[in-house]
Amino acid sequence: MFRNRKYFCQSILFYQQEQQLNKVLKDCEDCFKQLDQHGKAIKKDTKDMFVKFTQAKLQDQKKLLETDSVGVFQMLLDIIENVAHDKPLMTYVLTTVEAIISENQRLFKQFMRALTPQVVPKLKQFLFLDGYDKVVYEAAAKIATMIIAEEGGNDAKEWVILFLGGIGNKLKISDQMIMPICVHFLKHDSLAIQFIKSGGIKIISNQLINYPTDLHVAYYTILALWLLSFTNESIQYFNDPQIGLIRMIIESIQKISREKILRVSFACFKNLVDISAQCIELMVDNGLIKVVDLLLKGNLKDQDLIDDIKYVGEILEKNMKILTSFEKYVKELNAQNLNWSPVHSEKFWKENVKKFEENDFLLIRKLADILKSNNNQNIAVACYDLGEFCRFHPFGKVVLEQLNAKQEIMRQARSNDQMIKENALLSLQKIMLHNWQV
Repeated sequence: MFRNRKYFCQSILFYQQEQQLNKVLKDCEDCFKQLDQHGKAIKKDTKDMFVKFTQAKLQDQKKLLETDSVGVFQMLLDIIENVAHDKPLMTYVLTTVEAIISENQRLFKQFMRALTPQVVPKLKQFLFLDGYDKVVYEAAAKIATMIIAEEGGNDAKEWVILFLGGIGNKLKISDQMIMPICVHFLKHDSLAIQFIKSGGIKIISNQLINYPTDLHVAYYTILALWLLSFTNESIQYFNDPQIGLIRMIIESIQKISREKILRVSFACFKNLVDISAQCIELMVDNGLIKVVDLLLKGNLKDQDLIDDIKYVGEILEKNMKILTSFEKYVKELNAQNLNWSPVHSEKFWKENVKKFEENDFLLIRKLADILKSNNNQNIAVACYDLGEFCRFHPFGKVVLEQLNAKQEIMRQARSNDQMIKENALLSLQKIMLHNWQV
């Protein structure tokens, strides 16, 4: 009965955490009775409001927030500031706050108006203490992130760095809660940029790799990608097939056929097809057209979603012929603008390697010349392509020897640029082990 009538039970922190919720329910059943044990640490008004709020049913709690949100929030904040050592009480209060301010923007704004300067430092402090339930750490991190992101400024950027760095250092946040917290950064352009600079793309990638069929993780991770797609600085990462963000979104759609996943995925795709030809290439190369056809033959109800799927599908169909042609590679090479697009792949080289014999291997000569340029990405891609040429052409090793390309690749293998170095070393392996894994 307690569960059915309390606000905190709605917290996202308890999503699919039945055992954890039952434990917290048991610990919190009598926590309002324990408030008197704290003596003068909290005000009488706080005690009175706490008893009134905790004894009310969920609908009455909501009415109380409508009529006296100031009193409710002052009560909750007073406890956070002054009774942090009471672990069951903190579990109840922090999950309650998280549930309230996540419900709608109006309540969050009212909460922001009730804040005192001591609250955020106290919330951060929780993350470095031991002995609390994990939901306390997650609630503290989520509430702090919502507040700090809303306030903005340098403090917000520093919090992004601290939080993302903390994940790598085993901050007490479960994998399932990382992205529901991070999405609050990504609603603000400057924080989204800091998120990218602080290694956020790698965290997103790991989430999709490690939890390929988890609806909760996939939804919030793809939601994060959709928010990032509004930021220009993110496009280079969507464009990169080695990172594989677009491929992983498409795989999520195929593995988790739920409309909430489809909505955020195609909202993201819709943004990307409007601004990046390379993203369109990757969508085509990873079979999104076939996915679109299957979805449109299905039983979708959401007309906005259907419209987004049709919009993306029409753009992919228009570009499909261009993106699968050898001319695309020639155009990119002649412009000396090599990107990690689908034409720089095993599939492309396997199908087209013989075409590079034309005009006495003119295109291979151009690739070899790029190795002497000053553009790091061009050099890295050229190293990769020359390795693939050697791998699939029966006389590839001889051609590269004649052009002195092998020596130039060996020089690039000592580059200070990690991307160049890795692709040069991989290319040398393919040259030395001719017909490597053909």
